[in-house]
This record gives sequence, structure tokens and C-alpha cells, in this order.
Amino acid sequence: MHHKLTLAGIALCALSFAGCNGIQFNTNAGPYVSDRIGASIVREYTISEISQYNATTLGFVEASYCQEKINERKASKSALVRDLKVRTQKMGGNGLVVEACGTAAYGACQTYMECRGVAYSVPERKGDDIPDTAVNTHF
Repeated sequence: MHHKLTLAGIALCALSFAGCNGIQFNTNAGPYVSDRIGASIVREYTISEISQYNATTLGFVEASYCQEKINERKASKSALVRDLKVRTQKMGGNGLVVEACGTAAYGACQTYMECRGVAYSVPERKGDDIPDTAVNTHF
């Protein structure tokens, strides 16, 4: 009897998963969550690293932040790079080279920061997370 219940449970799970194929879930979490997820799939490269790939240049990306009031959050490089990654992902890219980030005096801003970069589509390679300098030790 126990075997029949186990087999029935497995069959029911398989049918449930097959029936859910292609279903899209929408939440009220909003664009913040989708932007965070999008930014997480974009990898940051240096110019020398990106040159080792057969990457396609998608275009320039820019992000900036103006802190207008003293009690607002201050501009941060990490937040602007995350914005660059979101913009890269929305262009269909998965790679980013940050060219420059800096602060400047700008109008009514207490602090102003901007970052510029280049978005890339980088082909995935097997073993991509292994550094080129790693020693191959097969016995």
C-alpha cells in the first residue's frame, strides 16, 4: 500500500509541474524586486577582462543621483553601479564595464554623483567562474 501511495504522489507531482510549464507569476513586489534580480545577472568586468571574451558592445549606460536635501540618502557608487547593471540588463546585456564614477557640483544638489559604463552581451563559457591563472590538475 505504501508503494502505491508513493508512486501516486510522484505521478501527481510530475503532472503538476508539467501543467505549470510556461506560467508567469506576477507579484505586487514592483519594479524594485525585478530591477534587483536584473542587476544580479549582470557581471562587472574590467576593460582587460572583457577583451578576453567575444563580447558584443550594446552601448553606453549612465546613471546619476542628486541629493537635494541634507536629510536624504547620499549618493553611493554601489547604488549607481547597480543602476548601470539594471540598464545593461534592460538592453539585453549581461556584462558591464564601468568606465568612470565621480562627484561634481551640480545645481541645487548637496552632493551629485554620476557613473558611466559600457554594456555588453558576453557569451557564456564553460568554467567561466574559474580564473585563467588556475592550475589544471587532472590525475
